[in-house]
Amino acid sequence: MRYPSLSTYAIALLGGCMFQLLHIPIPFILGPVTAIVFAKSLFHMESSTFPLARDIAFVLLGIQIGHTFTSDTFTSIFPYMLPYTLLSFLMIGICLVIGLGISKRTGMDKTTSMVGSSPGGLSAMIAISESLQGNSGLVTIFHTLRLMSVLFIIPFFVTHMWGGENTAAVDYSLSVNGPLWTVLFYILVFFIGMKGKHKIPAGLVVLPMIVIGAIQTSGLFLYSLPSSLFSASQLMVGTYLGHTIMPREIVRAGKSCFYFLSLSVFIIAVGILFAFLFSFWTGVDIVTSVLALAPGGLVEMSITAGQTGGDPAVVSSLQTIRLLTIVLVLPLLFKRMERHIRM
Repeated sequence: MRYPSLSTYAIALLGGCMFQLLHIPIPFILGPVTAIVFAKSLFHMESSTFPLARDIAFVLLGIQIGHTFTSDTFTSIFPYMLPYTLLSFLMIGICLVIGLGISKRTGMDKTTSMVGSSPGGLSAMIAISESLQGNSGLVTIFHTLRLMSVLFIIPFFVTHMWGGENTAAVDYSLSVNGPLWTVLFYILVFFIGMKGKHKIPAGLVVLPMIVIGAIQTSGLFLYSLPSSLFSASQLMVGTYLGHTIMPREIVRAGKSCFYFLSLSVFIIAVGILFAFLFSFWTGVDIVTSVLALAPGGLVEMSITAGQTGGDPAVVSSLQTIRLLTIVLVLPLLFKRMERHIRM
């Protein structure tokens, strides 16, 4: 009898431990992704995961990020919202224009190219692609390339550029350990996340983050969960991401992947440039600015902020704003442009 899920998690754990020993940023996300992709490519391994484990992991990461909120978080981000939104819209516009150029260059239909170029969440972009009758398989591949580019470039960039100056990692446990009965709040946010996961973008992370953040800022002390639990949740998410990447599909997509990989690297560079502008404009530290403007990865960028001295609460809040903006605005934009896109 075969246990493909167990072997997938075993390989993921090995990768996470190796990356931790090598002091690579966010080791329990990047390690599993790398190990599983290599196992698929070199040994033709068929990966599989437990969906419930993934859902629990996302909720735990939402809780983890929520712990970083303070009474000043919600008020402090208001001055940043206008400049951040303007820069985000400009980044989205650049991506869409380049997407049109890729369409002309490769002969790919405009719908698939533009949706595949948008710096939005994978699941949301797939839904938009299907509603506009684009090639959802290619859209999945292109957004996977973008996510992987962000995961492997941004953490290394902020770690090696500013890690030496600002290495104070955030302690995700609460400073005062609350009573055991407050564990009920964690159970409650799990059901809230599960209820809203199909209704709100990244609901499994965003809803627990908001609820725990609100409780945290109210002055009620919650029971401190062990840090090992959060490390395990990162491992589950890394395993899930590695499972979703299909090397065969990337190879099959051919030269189109080169264009979208180049776009991913370019838009990351644009995001870093905008981060310097945002930091100068608002006074937000550069590490937080880079992670907030990175094109994708709410969970990963928030965790990286905690490990490199950035502000996870500000990063997660601003990334959530951009995620919601993309999900709410892009479908309307594509619907209005649908006739022109199909031409």
